[in-house]
Amino acid sequence: MSVKYDKHNLIDAESFAELTQSRSDSGSTDGSEQQAESAQQQLIPPGFKVLFISEVRPVWVSLALRLDATGCSEPRFEWVSTAEEALTQLRKDSFDCLLIQFDEVLKKSRLELLNAIRISGCHEPVVLLLSHPDDQVTLAACENQAEILVSPAMWESPALLSVVRRALFIQQLTEENHQLQVDKHRRLIRERDEAERLLNQQRSIVEELQTLVYPDKINEIQSQTAGDKQTDHRKSESAAELSRIPFEVRDYYHELLRTYVIMGAGSLKDEILQIAELLAAVDLTPPQVLEFHLECVELIVKGLGNRSSRHVMSRADLLALEMMVHLGECYQKKNGN
Repeated sequence: MSVKYDKHNLIDAESFAELTQSRSDSGSTDGSEQQAESAQQQLIPPGFKVLFISEVRPVWVSLALRLDATGCSEPRFEWVSTAEEALTQLRKDSFDCLLIQFDEVLKKSRLELLNAIRISGCHEPVVLLLSHPDDQVTLAACENQAEILVSPAMWESPALLSVVRRALFIQQLTEENHQLQVDKHRRLIRERDEAERLLNQQRSIVEELQTLVYPDKINEIQSQTAGDKQTDHRKSESAAELSRIPFEVRDYYHELLRTYVIMGAGSLKDEILQIAELLAAVDLTPPQVLEFHLECVELIVKGLGNRSSRHVMSRADLLALEMMVHLGECYQKKNGN
């Protein structure tokens, strides 16, 4: 219900005068504090909806006055006394904040209610009000992302609005963090798709090079009747050719690629030249070396975790280019001898 139509909570002139006087006395705060307060006030929207959960109908005059002083027009306050009514009300409507009163008699049922609220998927800010500290309630608040206000004044506490603001601020941070995580996950998926597209594109380049170097063999492969058999045949021949690379060389090149991706070229020139000489020693053609390079890059991209695949692909391309240069020099020396 709207505050201005609530017959059980009449706003008296004295309370409003005292609050106005206290507001005028606090006008000496510096600019930074005023900006921080203004930022917090923006968290409370017009028509602020609050659900009060307490055994006895609360007196929310003080909270209404403080909301009005911050510029929150026509807040809506609703009250329920039992857990069943609270869950029913939450199913029907949504609220900007939930205020739950705790006492020794209803502590167990209120803890069960708080747990049920979170299990049901309700993520609204929750403030628990206690007249004295309670470790069990504090533990439940930590587990269910709720704020605590410990004050004998309860609903009339001057700190209630500040605690509500903090609960709203924490919820806003949580939502922003979740959105950032979602955006980051989507960006990583796009980068993985882009890396896969680049790998497929580079494999197509390798196949075209194979076609230019060995046209007779490719024509023979293309004469297969079924497309699946053609692909399997190519993969089997490629695996047979690459099987000539010793496992030690495979592991060495994989570690070299990882180091190159992390550190860049740096002082790895001797290592790159050494691996090029080893690959040239087993008579691998440049297309076969490129195919072996792409296999290693694919393994690294799949094991990236949360790291950027775009960075890996760019560094891997530089390594492939440098490897081809050294491999050409090795074959030139080999043919010259």
